Amino acid sequence: RTNATPVIPAMAIVKLDKLTLFGTTSQKDAALAGLQELGCLHLIPLDGSSARSPKLVSTKSREALSYLDSSPQLRRPARPGTQYSREQLVEEVLSLKRRRQDLVDERDDLKEAIEALEPWGDFQLPSREVLAGQQLWFYVIPNRRIEELPNNGAWAIANSDGQSSFVVAIGSSPSVLPFRNVQLDDRSLSHLRGRLDDVEHELDDLYWQRVTLSRWRKQLRNDLDQADDRAAQLAAASVAADREGLFALQGWVPRRAVKDVKAFCELGSLALTIEPPTESDRPPTLLNNPQRVAGAEGCVTFYITPGYHAWDPTAVVFFSFSLFFAMIIADAGYGLLLGIGLALFWRSLGKNPQGRRFRGLAVGLISFTVVYGMLVGSYFGVEPFVGSWLDHLRIRIGGQPMMENQNAMMTLSVAIGVAHLALANLISAWQARRSLRCLGHFGWSISMIAGFLVGAGTLLEISQLTAIGIPGLYLGGVCILLFSSTRPLLTINPKTHALRLMDGIMQIPNLSKAFGDVLSYLRLFALGLASAQLAITFNDLATKTFHSGGAGVALALLIIIVGHSINFLLGLMGGVVHGLRLNCIEFFNWSLQEEGYPFQPFARKAKS
Repeated sequence: RTNATPVIPAMAIVKLDKLTLFGTTSQKDAALAGLQELGCLHLIPLDGSSARSPKLVSTKSREALSYLDSSPQLRRPARPGTQYSREQLVEEVLSLKRRRQDLVDERDDLKEAIEALEPWGDFQLPSREVLAGQQLWFYVIPNRRIEELPNNGAWAIANSDGQSSFVVAIGSSPSVLPFRNVQLDDRSLSHLRGRLDDVEHELDDLYWQRVTLSRWRKQLRNDLDQADDRAAQLAAASVAADREGLFALQGWVPRRAVKDVKAFCELGSLALTIEPPTESDRPPTLLNNPQRVAGAEGCVTFYITPGYHAWDPTAVVFFSFSLFFAMIIADAGYGLLLGIGLALFWRSLGKNPQGRRFRGLAVGLISFTVVYGMLVGSYFGVEPFVGSWLDHLRIRIGGQPMMENQNAMMTLSVAIGVAHLALANLISAWQARRSLRCLGHFGWSISMIAGFLVGAGTLLEISQLTAIGIPGLYLGGVCILLFSSTRPLLTINPKTHALRLMDGIMQIPNLSKAFGDVLSYLRLFALGLASAQLAITFNDLATKTFHSGGAGVALALLIIIVGHSINFLLGLMGGVVHGLRLNCIEFFNWSLQEEGYPFQPFARKAKS
């Protein structure tokens, strides 16, 4: 093992080592199979090319497996070792799927044709020969225009309802009546109904055929996984180096798994070298957060994969996203409703790691939503009774409930934005702590906080805040101007110093960016206020309708259910979209300067 100083990634980014295995060509296949069983190596192509993706089994086979897995009813899997033809099964399943889709489309067309034909009755269109070259034309005419029909025309009213009359006419062209004609199916109503019945029966047969074939899903999945494993081994073999009867294979491995690889190499008589990553290396990123916050990993990686030498923002995103989501929902009643939904699906979510991670994130979102809703005093848009214990939990500013004091809420939203972006710059400063560039990031953090103090002091007429903020603005500006460059500071070359100063001056446009990013957090106040006002509006409308009596009672209940459902869904969408946006756009732009790529282990898919 080399003695180089390892680069230690921050927080939850797993520490990796670079391993190189050596062995004889005759050991290569066994070595690849063993490493695939370990499942802890991210392969590095030794020929300098980019990593090659294995050529997996055909998508047709996976499509067939997915169709069987999604069957509404599943049969008990066939006993292991039961013989079957994979190719024949895949072809049969896909043929069944195509036939079912064709029948579903035909069923929809039949229902539409029957619905259009029912007002006209059950009849069979005669041929043109029977009508001496004439045709039947069909019109749906509003009853208010029925008087526009000509008195001497060859037409008749076949049916009528409260709004329209269904008129049939004979003529050589549809202009026989001054209305637009409608197209009807050539088949009779009885024929269409008979065909629909046949389609429904065939769909039932296909349904049970699918259920019957579902007994092969486990065996099919294992066969496909084995085929994918063989393809992955071939891809791994292609990135290894072969020279004169020897082979070499290189990859990144979590430091905690190095002992397992060493034991494997000792058992298989393979040579092994271990190197820590250097500053010039670009290892993949493997995140490993505690279960309670790991659900936020998906919120991070769907937008960006942090670089290995960067930092993992998962924990920060977990808490900030939960807070932003709560401020946008702004109602404890909606939070409790989400809690009930989570409780109903708690056990089913716990069946797989992804579900358990989501449970942790959901608990955070719901907890913050309920607590924040109690602080602003909103329960489905209803305020707590004055003097009750719930009322005592409300935060009041200047004698007003917090949500009713718009200036206070706007100030709070901006303060949260300043704190969030200042934290982002402090993290960037810590990441650059080995260079004077860290003082540039520190300057941005100080400038944001100082600018907020000056603005708040001016708005609230608190001179002490302004007095603190103005020196902070000068200090932050100097740090930004002098330490935003990556060029060397300790040099006698005047050109380098001039370029360093120019780099600092080039940061001036970022002042408007910082100002705009901070103001973006006003959406927390705006969306929260909109959600609260919508809930209050629906409640007031329902109350007025209820007091009207009679059918107003049922209508009031409908308004409450539909209105709050719409507001709840809008709040959910706004909380997710804008809560993530503030993290992934504004926060990441100031805190993540390096993008990485995910750790992809060379691992076995099929069960042993």
